[in-house]
Amino acid sequence: MSAPGLQTCDLIVDNGYLVTMDEERREIAGGAIAVKDRRIAALGPAGAIARSWRAARRIDAGGALVHPGFVESHYHTGLHLVRGVLSDAPDSGASSGPGVFIRWINALRDEDEHAGALAAGLEMLQSGHSAFVEAATAFEPDAVAEAAEALGIRCSVSDCMLWDRDGDPMAVQIERAPCDRARVERMLGEQVRRRPPGHEGLVRAHVALYGIGSGSEEIMRAAKRVADDTGAVFHQHQNFMAGDVAVDRERFGKAPLVRLNEIGVMDANTVFTHMNVMDDEEAEALVGSGAVVVWHPGNVMYYAIHPPGHSRMPALFEAGVPTGFGTDVAKSWIIGDLPFIAYLLTRHGGRYLSPRDLMAICTRGGARAFGALDEIGSLEIGKKADIVVRSDVPASAIPDFDPVYQATMISRSRTVDTVIVDGEIVLRHGRSTRLDEAEVLAAGKVSAKRMAARVGG
Repeated sequence: MSAPGLQTCDLIVDNGYLVTMDEERREIAGGAIAVKDRRIAALGPAGAIARSWRAARRIDAGGALVHPGFVESHYHTGLHLVRGVLSDAPDSGASSGPGVFIRWINALRDEDEHAGALAAGLEMLQSGHSAFVEAATAFEPDAVAEAAEALGIRCSVSDCMLWDRDGDPMAVQIERAPCDRARVERMLGEQVRRRPPGHEGLVRAHVALYGIGSGSEEIMRAAKRVADDTGAVFHQHQNFMAGDVAVDRERFGKAPLVRLNEIGVMDANTVFTHMNVMDDEEAEALVGSGAVVVWHPGNVMYYAIHPPGHSRMPALFEAGVPTGFGTDVAKSWIIGDLPFIAYLLTRHGGRYLSPRDLMAICTRGGARAFGALDEIGSLEIGKKADIVVRSDVPASAIPDFDPVYQATMISRSRTVDTVIVDGEIVLRHGRSTRLDEAEVLAAGKVSAKRMAARVGG
């Protein structure tokens, strides 16, 4: 029984260095968070929380960093297990660029999508992510949804690879996703109708086209209307490389983003991933639109898309463009490495993004891309309790004069100890509380070997 005047809650995260990532970016040393009914009921100095709240369970953060769950804003879960199986090295003899993955995609079965999503989701949790956006390439979205629900991580799914023109080479090479307008019109918005915004549970849906030249203006308008009518966000790949930008520029007769802005498909519920190649006119249109961009600095370097100093992303972020990180496919990095890569790429280009800017991209920006900044992305009263507790035990955690710098630049995923999603502890001391990790990893290895045999890797 609680003492008189004390409120009860389900969980208290105590004695942490709270990085709230609210609009003021408040930080509270020696802070605590009370969680009740899956939401943040109170937060503030630990003494104040102790005087007002009692909990069934308490986690002592030991003075270590506590921050909102990161949001992975764009990930192809079906390609997660491709690492090391297929090479896209310039001298490998494989197709250049992202097209190297076509054989793998065509070989995927539902059980492989599920195994890949489990392995990817586990890696996300272990790197401090509480949510991810599946990047519109899951043939069976339910396989991804079931994996996310089993792990206890949020995810957003969409209809699979919708396209009606061959502006991208992949559009005519994926056997289970033919390039056909009738198919697009039949499937468009199916996942959002099944899981409308406001749908309770860990899994939600967004509207998506594949993009980068593979969607007609008519289909892009239709997809945006579905997003507007349902209150969902609209995603597509856009302005990835110079080649796809040239294709769009030729068909539009002008810069792609300028045209998309003219036809009304670029505004506050639009999310464009990559955006590596754009001119001044496009950047200006983007800044004024309210659209969200998802940045993958690793791909910029991996595919040598442009010289380091040519990245517009730091300037766009500084201009107020909502920005998230999207790992796309974790090829030569692990999930959670992008803030560090972005920091180095930005410094190489003569600009600077602070560790707190990078934290904002991981949290608030990711929540915008997820379509849920009103629910996640910061530690604030009333928001969903998606919370990460770090550890100061690993050697990489010292000297820790600045916990945000230490976690973002030095420790990265190594110090993630506990992840709370929707008020539930789903990772504790770096281990899943819901699933047998050995079984998840074993299933992933079996799937990877099976896939390698199919594709001849």
